[in-house]
Amino acid sequence: MEMGNVPVVVYFSHNGETLLDGKHQQVSFGNTEVVAKAIAQVVDGELVQLIPKQAYPVDYQATLARAKQEMKFEQSPEIGSIKHDFQNEDVIYLGYPIWWGALPMVIQTFLQQVDLRGKSVYPFCTHEGSGFGRSFQELQELLPESDVQKGLAVRGSRVTCAQCAVNNWLGKKGEKYVSKR
Repeated sequence: MEMGNVPVVVYFSHNGETLLDGKHQQVSFGNTEVVAKAIAQVVDGELVQLIPKQAYPVDYQATLARAKQEMKFEQSPEIGSIKHDFQNEDVIYLGYPIWWGALPMVIQTFLQQVDLRGKSVYPFCTHEGSGFGRSFQELQELLPESDVQKGLAVRGSRVTCAQCAVNNWLGKKGEKYVSKR
């Protein structure tokens, strides 16, 4: 990897109440954030968190209800400004929770705002049993001129042990999926 070209790990994560092993639990950081930080550590990457202008409710069920409404009415929530310039990136790690078997609409907002044509996109997600759901297909449809690569799905209830999965996915030093510049 060329000096000066730091990999970027873009993620959206919900904190507050989450479902772990079928039980509602309070967390101060979301499951996807845990995986994003593990990836950034391996590839020595820059973290870019996507933050909706209108925060999702702390209550897990209320968050899922809002997510369902956004999907039903194809509402892309506004996100805070992104201060990263993606123009010179060739590898993007993109993380999100799986809600209703799909990409959160926050990710669609990001993809509408940032040009990722010609880039390799490595998706990662957290879930409680659905794996990638249909999000991989959605990414391929939303990014027809990008190279959507094999991703990593981590069960939320196992997120505290995600470093091993990240290491297996990326290689111990990220050599599998870093920029070749």
